[in-house]
Amino acid sequence: MTTLAVEMTIEPGAERLVTDMGRRMKTKARSKVIDRTLTQIRDDFHISELTDWFREDAFAVQRRTTVRLSPENADFVAALAQTVGKGRPSVLMGLIYFAAAHLSRDDLESLRT
Repeated sequence: MTTLAVEMTIEPGAERLVTDMGRRMKTKARSKVIDRTLTQIRDDFHISELTDWFREDAFAVQRRTTVRLSPENADFVAALAQTVGKGRPSVLMGLIYFAAAHLSRDDLESLRT
């Protein structure tokens, strides 16, 4: 499977959420957790449901990291970033919070492979 390296910002709360989501999916690979979660969001939510989520800026961004995403998810993040007028790194972190707020435990467990 082809993947693309995409930069994202990360803050302590988002890091913890990725770890917790990974436990539900039975994986420790951050890129795998984020890519699977983005696929679920892309399939289940219309982009108009996501745009309201990005009205406020993150306040405790500590660092940047790189994750590997499928080409479809990378394109989705780029389109969403362009729509909300923010950079891909902050949009990716925002999607982690969106997933934590909108995906149930069962949704995350269904993403296991």
